[in-house]
Amino acid sequence: MNYNNYPAKGIDHKIQIIQNALSNSLAFNDVDFYGRVLKGLDKDGNSLVPEVMISSREAKEVYYNDQKAKGGTVFFVDSNEHTSKDGKLFSSKVKIVFMLNLNKIQSTEITDSEAQDICIKLIQRTKALEITGIEKGLKNVLKDFNINNIKLNDTRPFHIFSINGELKYMFNCNQ
Repeated sequence: MNYNNYPAKGIDHKIQIIQNALSNSLAFNDVDFYGRVLKGLDKDGNSLVPEVMISSREAKEVYYNDQKAKGGTVFFVDSNEHTSKDGKLFSSKVKIVFMLNLNKIQSTEITDSEAQDICIKLIQRTKALEITGIEKGLKNVLKDFNINNIKLNDTRPFHIFSINGELKYMFNCNQ
């Protein structure tokens, strides 16, 4: 399911372009697609988890949950620093996080490198993100978040990776 019902202003406009392209064009089954996550407090109140706002007062954690989306989840994490030379065009480092069950996203078997290849090619076609690299592994991809409760990570058929890049955007023109 594509959770894209959020105000698409500034960086979120560009993120929504990529999010919609991934949701509409990837032939992945039962995958949830989210926009940019916020850092929310875990239930323990001491650590951070990635969350999206589902209403003006309620947030939802977006980690992969095989009871809700058997194929996986996709979400965006932006850096804390958004720079600009002219106050109009901004730039931020962004990672697109893919938490996938490779046995569930397609009817035929798919390898981790095939999944990465499919996603990179699609993101390149959007021209919304200048790709700078790929990260693999739970501890690398989600190093800013609490991952202690995630089970069966980094073992086949589960695959977590991020496609990282530089995203340029404007506020006034939604570009």
